[in-house]
Amino acid sequence: MKKVKLLLGLALIASSPIFGQGQIIDFLKAGQADANVLSEAYLLPYGEMLGVNLNSGWYNSAKVHKLGGFDITVSASYTKAPGSKKSFDPNALPLSTVAPKQTGMAPTMAGSDRQSMDFYLQGDPQRNTILSMEGADADIFISPMVQAAIGLPFHTEIMGRFMPKTSFGDYGNAGLWGIGLKHSIKDYIPFVKRVPFLHTSILAAYTDFDAKLKVSEAGIGQGNLKTQAGAFTTRLLVGVNIPVVSFYTGLGYGTTTSNFDLKGAFNGYEDIDTPIALEYKTDGFDFNAGMRIRLGIISLHGDYSIGDYDVITAGLGINFR
Repeated sequence: MKKVKLLLGLALIASSPIFGQGQIIDFLKAGQADANVLSEAYLLPYGEMLGVNLNSGWYNSAKVHKLGGFDITVSASYTKAPGSKKSFDPNALPLSTVAPKQTGMAPTMAGSDRQSMDFYLQGDPQRNTILSMEGADADIFISPMVQAAIGLPFHTEIMGRFMPKTSFGDYGNAGLWGIGLKHSIKDYIPFVKRVPFLHTSILAAYTDFDAKLKVSEAGIGQGNLKTQAGAFTTRLLVGVNIPVVSFYTGLGYGTTTSNFDLKGAFNGYEDIDTPIALEYKTDGFDFNAGMRIRLGIISLHGDYSIGDYDVITAGLGINFR
């Protein structure tokens, strides 16, 4: 179990914006207001991918466990930022202190590390560069999950995912927890009730993620980038269970809120506790379809979700009905 926690935590830390830690602190050169504006545009793909991934991986079957049946599942969800999230127009931002030196699009953290945009202080006739925004090629987000589910009375099952907040040396710490309910509605639908291999259910689930990453930049200062995210999803599930192989689909609506707070001691911000504070909110419908192969108590599953950000999820589970 300790190894599972370690691998999960390291993956969560690796998925944090460690790739852009120097970049975020560098934005402080633009003044607090513009630093927040630039950071919000730069980290947008990460904030949205984080929320989307936290809403993924909750199920691999539309069937609900019988009373006392349970499973333990390890899965990972993979998201790639679409091309529209890899750049933005800096001239459309409400900047008050700095201005872009070039025309064209600036990279987000998901943009190419060969793409950059220089900024200068407004009113400077020499247009001297005070900071550069560079892409980080961080267009992929992978979130691992370990979760368990157990069957309750009244054709209901409760699910949980949990990793206690764990420290990972100089990188920082991370933790998450989540809870969900799945209820069979098969008996409420006459046609479905008469088909033994067809299953339908509804699901509601919430995941909370918290991480703190140590950040520093020579000549500017050091501190922590604190990340907190909450994701809630509701789903209508339909599945077909036949020996060995089963298929499942889910149509749902999800909402996410992701917050990033930069705290620490930074030059020029000694009296400000949080010079950068960002919040991203997303919501929308998505649809997924997947397949599970069961060999005794061992199962393998994979599915694909279509939405604003497409997600691929795969996992391994141990099931006892």
